[in-house]
Amino acid sequence: MTKIGSLYEDTAAPAPTTVPLTGAQEADFVVIGAGYTGLSAAIHAAKRNVRTIVLEANEIGHGGSGRNHGHCVPVYGFINPEKAIEKLGTERGNRFTRILADSGDRVFSLIREYGIDCEAAPTGALQLAHSAQAMPKMERQHAFYERLGTNPVLLDRDQAIALTGSQSFHGGWMHTGGGHLNPLGYVRGLARAAMTEGAEVHTNSPVLSLERKNGGWLVTCPQGTVHAKRVGIATNAYTDGLLPPLGKSFFLMSSYAIASEPIDPALRETILPQNHNFGDTRPDVRYVRFDKQNRLIMGGLVEPTIGTNFDKTTAFIANRLKEMFPRIGKIKWRWHWSGRIAINMDRAPHLYNPAEGLFALVGYSGRGVPTATALGEVLGEAGCGMPTNELPMEISELKSLAAAPLLSIMVPRLRGPYNRLRARLE
Repeated sequence: MTKIGSLYEDTAAPAPTTVPLTGAQEADFVVIGAGYTGLSAAIHAAKRNVRTIVLEANEIGHGGSGRNHGHCVPVYGFINPEKAIEKLGTERGNRFTRILADSGDRVFSLIREYGIDCEAAPTGALQLAHSAQAMPKMERQHAFYERLGTNPVLLDRDQAIALTGSQSFHGGWMHTGGGHLNPLGYVRGLARAAMTEGAEVHTNSPVLSLERKNGGWLVTCPQGTVHAKRVGIATNAYTDGLLPPLGKSFFLMSSYAIASEPIDPALRETILPQNHNFGDTRPDVRYVRFDKQNRLIMGGLVEPTIGTNFDKTTAFIANRLKEMFPRIGKIKWRWHWSGRIAINMDRAPHLYNPAEGLFALVGYSGRGVPTATALGEVLGEAGCGMPTNELPMEISELKSLAAAPLLSIMVPRLRGPYNRLRARLE
């Protein structure tokens, strides 16, 4: 039976019990958005005895935090230690780089600390070369992360074949701090952790207005209000018009995923036998992982038909799968879902401080599991009252991206066909 819906809704550990915000409340720090960013910030602040309230318009993990592919891949094109020091100074710049370099480890350490039930697999994330010509890029990435002290492992062709069970790859490297998990189970576990630390989490509490009042911020929801010293907006790709122009400071894409019924155990032992996840160097990247019950999870970025039409999407993915694993046979696909991605033009997350005591952190470009978890703690430091000139992240200027509406339409239409053409011409 095909289910047009998320696998995670059927398999994730249940969310903690929450209720809408009611009455007039007081807090030191209000977080808007119960995803990875907001809940990481809430944990960080509440542990420091900061009165923290999290407001979520829907349910915990309603946005990208509950819809992504479940890959924890702490590999970023925007890490630049020298540039970070130039902008932030030595101490803050080094700390920013370290936060990102260790972001995968941070995810799994939180899971261990709070006993989060989310099928955590800290097995390492494979970055694979789809051709011999792509190996120099892999070697450069490996060398870079080796300089950062993350203990990456360089893989030759034989090792890549052994770890994947596919002849399609010519080597690559493994980020040992990466892995995979059930993303909805993870975000629900973060909510429970925040509540354990003393934060309040209120669901079905959309913020209707945000106004400066009595030296703080008055946050209004349908059934209640909170007056707080500081506010952190962590709504990312699900930002609405609450703080113009935040929702227009990035462009949007959508990511889709499909999941199969459990595959034959004997076949499963030959594909990713050590339970790694991977992405490759093709222009149109192929992401593959399994869940705990041997369900295959794949996906990509939504196009006009691929990612929206179930039959065409599964046929497209089946062809890709057959290229990598010719022996795999027919796969029974059951689940199909999608979520939005916020992309800044420089592909880096941005921290904003448009008014005293008001902060926003958005723009993960599809790497939200490790990035939002780690940088959410920076938002948490802001919520604790740390001066902006001490935060380990640059404060960006909040402004509209004029091309955002056009990019949000045209990039999803053109990116996939263009990248597949590039791959054929290689």
